[in-house]
Amino acid sequence: MGETVYVVAQIEVEDWDTYESEYMPKTFERITAHDGEVLVASDEAEELEGEWEGNWTVIIEFPSEGDAYAFMQDEEYVEVMSARHEAAAWSDIAMLPGFDG
Repeated sequence: MGETVYVVAQIEVEDWDTYESEYMPKTFERITAHDGEVLVASDEAEELEGEWEGNWTVIIEFPSEGDAYAFMQDEEYVEVMSARHEAAAWSDIAMLPGFDG
């Protein structure tokens, strides 16, 4: 099945209305459809050291790389990604493996 992975996004949202009404509802639906769980979705990152970029941070847990890729390539998600691109100045998204000690 694969190892747990985390998709982490730092986003600079400029148009919150578009982001919240057009992007978020379908995105959260598609995450759930691919067995993902949103662990963090917040504008309240407290910088402890250095600079934390963006005004919105998301961390999503998926059971495997395959599930994460299936979400990112999901046709319904791909259609709604344009709303994020429209609403945000930029977005950085990465996939990281879970720590296995």
